[in-house]
Amino acid sequence: MPVSFDTIHVGQTYSRQELAKIWNYTSYPAIARGVVTPKNDNKIVLFVTKEKQAGATQYQDRIEHNKLYWEGPKDHFAEDRMLRSNHSSDEIHLFYRERHHSDFVYYGEIRLIEQHLHLNIPSKFVFSLP
Repeated sequence: MPVSFDTIHVGQTYSRQELAKIWNYTSYPAIARGVVTPKNDNKIVLFVTKEKQAGATQYQDRIEHNKLYWEGPKDHFAEDRMLRSNHSSDEIHLFYRERHHSDFVYYGEIRLIEQHLHLNIPSKFVFSLP
């Protein structure tokens, strides 16, 4: 079943637990990654945290001047889809929070404007915000 954003509004805050219920997942671990690609859907959902927990990988992610500066996951999950998103039907949606263990703010659909691909370290991406 595709993920719907019909009841999700830009600027509103959501926990992963709330989103799991909205999207009819049995529990929130289904969307616990930083990059979520729902099965049989054209959506790519980014869950980005600026200030991470002490033991977590310290990706350098931030919002600045209506742009998201984001380091992709070490395993390069879904990078190919993100790179093709401007020329495909894939949509990239952003949930962002300043600090770990707080709710995410929904920013809406974002667009890839720059990328620096790497093999052995996280790739770097820049997205324009709506």
